Amino acid sequence: MIPAVSLARAAALGCALLLLPAPALAFDETSTGLRLSILDEVTSGAGSVLASARYGGAWGLKLGTWIRDVHVVPKAPSVLAGGDYVWTWSGWRFGAGVVWVDRLTNFNGTRWNFNFSVSYDLTERIFAEYQHLSHGSKVGIKTDAPNEGWNLLGVGFVF
Repeated sequence: MIPAVSLARAAALGCALLLLPAPALAFDETSTGLRLSILDEVTSGAGSVLASARYGGAWGLKLGTWIRDVHVVPKAPSVLAGGDYVWTWSGWRFGAGVVWVDRLTNFNGTRWNFNFSVSYDLTERIFAEYQHLSHGSKVGIKTDAPNEGWNLLGVGFVF
């Protein structure tokens, strides 16, 4: 049995940890803008290319289309649409969100997928980016659906 004092300390620590992100958001350097990128699938579907656009600041909307289809069964999706949240720090951008794709494939076994991204601003206008799209079967979500996931690496331009 866990003593009541330990539970109270754990609860207080948990509440304090929830407050930590609040000051960090005040220092977020994410500016509003349009970012266009061309990304190549770098694992099993190497050669499949996604053209992607993101508009927003910390919160943003994302829209994309596959412009080349290689090693994807039955074929690559036509449309990707979603939203995400991005944290910016010293040229680095870390994003997490949700995207919808219009076609089921061997890479995404569901239409709704998580989207994680990391990018680095090489100049004020050019950036390198990695994106991962997956519905999360590796962590127990819809484990009966195919989920190789999309691992996309590319470059982009800021407007």
